[in-house]
Order: sequence, then structure tokens, then C-alpha cells
Amino acid sequence: MGTEPIVKNRDFNDRQIKRIFLRRMGIVLWVSFFTAAVESMVFFALFDPAYLGQLSSLAVDITRWQGYALGFVFFWAFTFSAALFAGVVMALPRTRLAKRNPHS
Repeated sequence: MGTEPIVKNRDFNDRQIKRIFLRRMGIVLWVSFFTAAVESMVFFALFDPAYLGQLSSLAVDITRWQGYALGFVFFWAFTFSAALFAGVVMALPRTRLAKRNPHS
């Protein structure tokens, strides 16, 4: 397994690199969407968004549907950033310390 970034690897052409990138972004988007949906279901099964809107210090009156939508968007943004960070970390090349194999 190579330790170079995929862009510097000569075994892939530009089209393959683009497809790999789009596939990874699709995975990040799908995982974050699915996780946000589950988080929204669990959170809003316990808390009513209309009541949470009344408790807030802002003078904005939101309906239940607006609360559901805002909560889902918040959960999706949060899980997207976490999944994107994990994807970037996993795509980074290995360090020199990890390249050494003392057991061979």
C-alpha cells in the first residue's frame, strides 16, 4: 500500500481521481444525512420544538415544523463536519514513523 497522496500517485488518471473524490464525498454526505436523521428522531421524540422555542431567550416564534427543520439542519451540519474531518484524516498519507515496519 502506497503512502503518497492519491493525486501524486501515477497509477490513477484525472478521471479516476475525480471519481474517487466524488465517491468519498458521497459517502460523507450520506453518512452525515443518515446520522442527522436518526439524531433528529431521537432528540425530537424527547423534546418538543415548539416548547424549546418558547424557552429560548430570542423573541422569535417558531412552529413545530420550523423547529424540526432547524434541528435537522443543525444536526446535519454538525455530523457533516465530523464525517468530513474523519474522511480527511483517513485520506492523509502515512507518516515516516508509521512507514517503518520493525517486525519484518
